[in-house]
Amino acid sequence: MMTINARLEHPTADELRARLVQMRPWLRENQAVAEQQRRVPQESIERLDEAGIFTLVMPKRYGGADFSTRELHDIYREFARGCGATAWVVWAAAGGNLWSCAFPEDVVAPVYESPWVGNRTFALGGTSRRMSGTARRVDGGWMINGVWPFATGSIHASHGYLAVFYDETDDSKLGMALVPKSELVVRGDWDAMGLAATGSQTVATEGELFVPDARFSTPDRLAERLDELTSQGLGPRRGGIVRSLVVCTAIALGMADQAMELFVGGVEKRSIPYSPYKTQIDAPITHHTVGRAHARIRAAGRVADAAVAELDRLDAAGREPSVLESLELHTDAAYVWDTCAAAVETLFRASGASAIIKRQPLQLIARNCRAGSMHGAHGIDTWLENVGRELCGAKAGDLSTSVLERGRRD
Repeated sequence: MMTINARLEHPTADELRARLVQMRPWLRENQAVAEQQRRVPQESIERLDEAGIFTLVMPKRYGGADFSTRELHDIYREFARGCGATAWVVWAAAGGNLWSCAFPEDVVAPVYESPWVGNRTFALGGTSRRMSGTARRVDGGWMINGVWPFATGSIHASHGYLAVFYDETDDSKLGMALVPKSELVVRGDWDAMGLAATGSQTVATEGELFVPDARFSTPDRLAERLDELTSQGLGPRRGGIVRSLVVCTAIALGMADQAMELFVGGVEKRSIPYSPYKTQIDAPITHHTVGRAHARIRAAGRVADAAVAELDRLDAAGREPSVLESLELHTDAAYVWDTCAAAVETLFRASGASAIIKRQPLQLIARNCRAGSMHGAHGIDTWLENVGRELCGAKAGDLSTSVLERGRRD
């Protein structure tokens, strides 16, 4: 099998969407298989690679896609109409690309230029000490040690970006180590009620692991290199993690689209036991249920569209979101996820007892969408409070999902 780099050079956003439309039946058919395996099956990875999807997880300077927020959002929504969990893996792997800018090119280039099928890297940690490792200085580098949970993308990657604290008391002393996955212990312990197919296992060191200086970086170095690359036209688009979270709302919307299609497709066949109606389409409650779910999905889509448009305007203007804008965009993303999850659950509850059978895909979509809404970055109550605090003149919580990016806004 030829890799994407050999077969497909820089597919356009429209081409990627068209290929995902063609793959949709196959992706849907394999959703349950992926959940059972607790990972995206290798066959899926190979098909997606041949379709050019993994250009989304490559830095622009190494041949990756350079799409607008609108283009990315539309691609991921189409992707999640096929399989939300698989789309989540690709989205999460793309998030690590920012850290490729923090290391010398002779170190990071081989990671992205070597022959590979799938995503090259994954990125972990930084939200707290519990989610990160530790590091101590030695001659020529660092000794790192730790356990990193929720390693989405680690199953198929060759390298990981791992956050480490290098001071026992100062939380600002945080770095990122670039480590070959072959040097890590992978625990294969991911067994979740939702998004199980993401394979978000725990990775760890076996005791201390030496990382040379060239493979160790910091937020300050990242910010410096981002400015350099941006001035050369080689940097990523503006928005950072806020932009990534807004793009991710497309996955919630795509799963909701799939749930609506499945539910409406069955109303002429599905009965309502112990009711006077022969099939669901005859019952007014069905029309009310579909209308309510549709209104929620449409409203969530409007919020996402506005956030996407705002980020593209800011990028065109050459500036990052302000503190308030970032808080509002975070809140928009949380709202979309919470609203889509509620819409899917409305359809699931109206589907009758047979919907709980695992061969029925709606129950899987409901679990996946609600799991996504419970991600730490998507907690609706947290972000409603944060934006409210800012509007009231009180100090809000940290803007970024990772302390590794806070320095870019401080």
